[in-house]
Amino acid sequence: MSNSTAPKTSVGLWLLLAVSFAAAFVPAGTPGSITLVIGLMPVTFSMWHFIRWAGARTAWLSFLAVVVISFSGEAFGVATGLVFGNYYYPDGPLGPLLLGVPPLIQLQYFAMAYASLMVARSIGGVLTTAARGWWLVSVSAMAAFGMTLLDLASDPWHATVLQQWIWRDGGPYFGIPLHNFFGWFFETLAFLLVVQALLNSKKALAKMAEVKPRGFWLQGVLLYGTFPFTIALTPLIQGAAFSQANVDIAVAMVCVALFAVVPLWLAALMSLKKVSSTS
Repeated sequence: MSNSTAPKTSVGLWLLLAVSFAAAFVPAGTPGSITLVIGLMPVTFSMWHFIRWAGARTAWLSFLAVVVISFSGEAFGVATGLVFGNYYYPDGPLGPLLLGVPPLIQLQYFAMAYASLMVARSIGGVLTTAARGWWLVSVSAMAAFGMTLLDLASDPWHATVLQQWIWRDGGPYFGIPLHNFFGWFFETLAFLLVVQALLNSKKALAKMAEVKPRGFWLQGVLLYGTFPFTIALTPLIQGAAFSQANVDIAVAMVCVALFAVVPLWLAALMSLKKVSSTS
């Protein structure tokens, strides 16, 4: 990439990242079209950043892996109750359903997966090099734990308060069965292992080793921070959905976001000192 193009690309990524953080301030009752567009900003950022990191082929194949595996797992889970528990998606809140699953949610999974992968590979010291063998499994597991923490923090609000997805039999964690979080971890681990394998191709490794613009790695890790930021502000911003009955849920989601998700994010930010980048 030429020196004249790199700064422009970097600015564009910063703008998308800023909008991703700003999404936390979208109030309840915002028209669905606006919410959808803003919600796609982290997805757009993730794909653009991924292409700059490891090349277009690896980025799109990774996107396909996340979408296909997560959609298949959700469709099987909704039909059988064996993956996440006995749950379903109602019509409307998350868009049209296909096999009982709203396909638009898979786009968000891709952004969450990429953000979690950036964090895990930063901590593991493999942003520019290969992760192989048990190191590949360990980094994938760390990213899967990162995604599961986001689910642990946000699920009670989306499921129990907003009822965007509903467990028929309830569960001990604010109406959610613990089965869900184990299912989420293993599903995310499955597609993250595929993504990690794709990153070990010769073309991907050559692209990853290229000099990146200053702040490039910071952008990737900051993306993960948009999620706890949004989670922590949700009870305040979405006041229309907030009530005294939801206080326990709000306290729990904020505590998980601040005392579990944020420390992982900070560890990744601090590890960036080991990564050299130039403008």
